Amino acid sequence: MNFKGNASRVLIVLAGIAACFALAAPATSAKASKPPVFWLDLSGTASQHPSLVFFTANSGPQVHKIKWTGWGKNRTVGRGTYRLTSPPPPGGKNPEGPARIVAWKPISCVPEFGNRKGRMIHVYRKAKMLRPVDGGGRKWVDISSYTGWVVCK
Repeated sequence: MNFKGNASRVLIVLAGIAACFALAAPATSAKASKPPVFWLDLSGTASQHPSLVFFTANSGPQVHKIKWTGWGKNRTVGRGTYRLTSPPPPGGKNPEGPARIVAWKPISCVPEFGNRKGRMIHVYRKAKMLRPVDGGGRKWVDISSYTGWVVCK
């Protein structure tokens, strides 16, 4: 009888230790959160998952109403509406329609100007856009230089 009493006490202690390990394991093995990733526009304004991306200082190509999936991860995809705001060629029409932006490879960056000047941030190093073209259809365009990494020290 004494053996059964000791065995049950040992089982209770072991169950308690196992419960402690089960509760402590997720806290010690949790991944550190990644730093936020920004998009630097032409004026140096850093924003996370921007809803508007423009490719010239005034009139020109833009993507509006962008909805992002996977922002801040190694690869993100944004879907929005491509629009060209400059005047169309005589007798022509500016292309307009759905656009997809794919950005990947976040890198460390210290912007030389803008609202995050001199502070370490992360920006996407590579990006491409699928946009409409004149006469119908769509084509991929490299937009890596518009993610903001070119203004980093």
